[in-house]
Amino acid sequence: MSERARHAFEFVPAPEDLAPYLNSLYILRIAPIGLEEMLPAYSGQLLISDGASGRIDFGQGFVESPPHAAAVGPLSHAYPLKIDGPATLLGASMSFYGWAAITGLPATQFGDRFLDVATALGQVASDAAMELAGDLQAGRIEARAGLDRMADILRPCAAPLPERHRELIEAAFDWISSGLNPPTAELYGRLQFSNRQVQRLVKRFFGLTPSRLKRRYRAIRAATLLADSQLDEALRLEVLNAFYDQAHLIREIREFTGNTPRVIASSDDSIMPATLRQDGYGAVDVFGGNEARQLAKYQD
Repeated sequence: MSERARHAFEFVPAPEDLAPYLNSLYILRIAPIGLEEMLPAYSGQLLISDGASGRIDFGQGFVESPPHAAAVGPLSHAYPLKIDGPATLLGASMSFYGWAAITGLPATQFGDRFLDVATALGQVASDAAMELAGDLQAGRIEARAGLDRMADILRPCAAPLPERHRELIEAAFDWISSGLNPPTAELYGRLQFSNRQVQRLVKRFFGLTPSRLKRRYRAIRAATLLADSQLDEALRLEVLNAFYDQAHLIREIREFTGNTPRVIASSDDSIMPATLRQDGYGAVDVFGGNEARQLAKYQD
């Protein structure tokens, strides 16, 4: 991290055996000045710190993170975030499939909040996470080696979902990736569930209704593409045409990323470029659902 930077991200691809469950592992280093940001609509996270204090405003005032190690449930939109510095945080970004398979917790009930690790992963994993946090704080382990330990903590927690639930999640991602604004009826047509069952299960696994899930991905993908100064003009127009007008586009991107397209494109001293731009997640994805793979079809 440079002397002037407020933070530095280091993304590490998930181990091969955890790839179905994790988007990435990462290290986030915070400068002494601390960090105040808008936290985009991330998927579920496991966080282990060297003693740093952090808090998120989930809509009713700032809530302090459980000390040393915590989970954050899948987020339905962007929220204000504060982290005191200096700090080093180890993170594991779970895919939506991974959140369900690792925690077993429905996103509808456990999203948009902090959870202690025992609630999210069980007491054995919680004890191991707290031990890792202590080693990190005491300097007994380097951050990169800490990610290996974090993977070891998560590995026994992962249990494949029932086939029908896995198929529903895959169908939802295929539907989302089929275009910037796919009709909801197409999702229903891909599945053997009733429309009501699809609505209920999508909310269980994603924490959002199908229509809001589509809005989340459209906004995040639009923000990613529009932040690219080299974006092809035809593709730029395709993104703009996915919204009613400019005001609608700005409102939707702000709701799910916490910032306007102009701020995202121009702010280098923010977590936004690191998490939204291609150079920040080209090989991995901290949002869930592998937007990098989905966006590739628009950039061929």
